[in-house]
Amino acid sequence: MSDTETNNETKNEGQPQQPKDRTTLIVLSSVLIVIVVIVGILLWKTNILKSGPKPLALITGSGPAIVIGNQTISKGELNKQLNLQVALLKQFFASQGKPFDPYSKANTQIINQIKQNVIQGIVTLTLLGDYAKQKGITVSDKEVDDTIGQLETRFGKDKFQSIVNESGMNMDDIKKQIKEQLIAKDVYSDLEKNVKVSDADAKAFYDKHKAQFNVPEEVDARHILVKTKPEAEQIEKELKAGKSFTMLAMEKSIDKASGAKGGDLGFFAADQMVPAFSKAAFALKKPGQISPIVQTQYGYHIIQLIGKKPAQTRTFEEVKPQLEQMLAQQDAKASLEKLIDGLKAKTKVDIKVK
Repeated sequence: MSDTETNNETKNEGQPQQPKDRTTLIVLSSVLIVIVVIVGILLWKTNILKSGPKPLALITGSGPAIVIGNQTISKGELNKQLNLQVALLKQFFASQGKPFDPYSKANTQIINQIKQNVIQGIVTLTLLGDYAKQKGITVSDKEVDDTIGQLETRFGKDKFQSIVNESGMNMDDIKKQIKEQLIAKDVYSDLEKNVKVSDADAKAFYDKHKAQFNVPEEVDARHILVKTKPEAEQIEKELKAGKSFTMLAMEKSIDKASGAKGGDLGFFAADQMVPAFSKAAFALKKPGQISPIVQTQYGYHIIQLIGKKPAQTRTFEEVKPQLEQMLAQQDAKASLEKLIDGLKAKTKVDIKVK
């Protein structure tokens, strides 16, 4: 195993995860279409597109597929968006070592759900686009081009163009998709900035959900990670002979990220490390105490306790900024859903495909 692979594999165990952000991640649940660029990049990374698959024809025939007010979405355009979703699903199954045949009877239910999601996504984005025009919310061509330019710079222009071609899209399709998504994002942002969360509302939420702000016991520890038990035993002898734990971690630990800091992992909770590592770390009682050799799937560790933090409940003042942001997002999401429902009620939507 290379050093790079070792470092990657020890990341979860060798470095504590960041505390979970309790702020609700707001996803525009009605906007169900994945941006084509992101889908394309995922497919390229997993080499699904290397063989140049032909676009699927999950919706047969020609003519209109969806009519939204005075706007018509053709079956061809709907097929392009379905292709992206199905290709992404194939990528997921491929990552699990399983094939996925979109034409298989066994997958009929999955494909039907994808169709419904894409159709509803198209309806939602179209309605939000019309609403944005009425409100003067616009996205410039420069914003769209800048987004594309960033992706071309990051992945290389030729590779990016290859992704576009092999996904069954052209650059006009890409620009249209990006613009629709940016407009929907701006509509949501416009709703969010008008939300005001009072101190009383934030405090009421805190009092009702206090258990969510409990922080478990944490330890601050350093470790030395090596590949073999004889190496760990040699380090153990050197520590007993008085050598510095910090210096040995810098010199010999294969966890380079923590090794550069003398093995220091910072504070972490028990569930942030693999069980064997956590059990040994939390068993240490006094700062400076060193554990016996601990074996995990990553190798052999020696752990030294730096300090402990008892379990506690974060105070309202500590979490107030995150609470205000979370509640504002919840209100904005509710406003967006109400807006979308209202737009659907006022606009004739004719879905011509099943």
